[in-house]
Amino acid sequence: MVKLLIIIVLLVLSSCASEERVRQVNEADFHKEIGFAYYIEKKYQLAYAEFHKALQIDPNNKDALHGLALVHMEFQEYEMAKNLFLRALSLDPDYADAWYNLGLCYQKTNMHKEAIEAFGKALSNALFVTQDKAYYRQGLSFYRLGRYKDAVTALDKAIKRNSLLLEAHIYLSLSYQKLGAYAEAANTLKHAIRIDPVYRGDILRFSNELKNALNSDQSNMTREDILDLLEILRY
Repeated sequence: MVKLLIIIVLLVLSSCASEERVRQVNEADFHKEIGFAYYIEKKYQLAYAEFHKALQIDPNNKDALHGLALVHMEFQEYEMAKNLFLRALSLDPDYADAWYNLGLCYQKTNMHKEAIEAFGKALSNALFVTQDKAYYRQGLSFYRLGRYKDAVTALDKAIKRNSLLLEAHIYLSLSYQKLGAYAEAANTLKHAIRIDPVYRGDILRFSNELKNALNSDQSNMTREDILDLLEILRY
């Protein structure tokens, strides 16, 4: 009788613990979703607070870890972001979005070998949606490392998945130039300008914007990239 009573008490306690765990998970997810809503609206301080609330309730909420890492990236706190992405990935090694954003974080800190590997991990997940961007980013890191043939391969894959991805065309053109394939470089760049919905073939406008970018610190391209593109336009 005593043994039966003990078993019943343990089952009740287990049920209560399970219900409490479900409540905690739901509450953590609630704060996590609010955090992402604030993040989308670029209200990063508010997003930061909500992700922290989620993690105080459930320290192993992988999405909250991922969201908090994204906020730290916006604050340019890349080491903190890397650690949070890696924590999320330790909980789910197949978390493709976390691999992709970890790759972006590595690129921001010029860790291009690590970035290539991270983008590759994202691409190995068949359910990963933005493969075009991952191949472009992978190609960009290959380019930065001087691995121009690998860059061409990755960038070509990006363009096959999204023919309007201007950045991929630009770095494909630059990669061809580095390989001495000047005709391919010129044709690739001019084709990109022609099909781009912003430029619509206006090479002069594209050229002028490149020249303006030389005097700006807001460009994502290096000065060498810009000068090389201007050279390609003269071919």
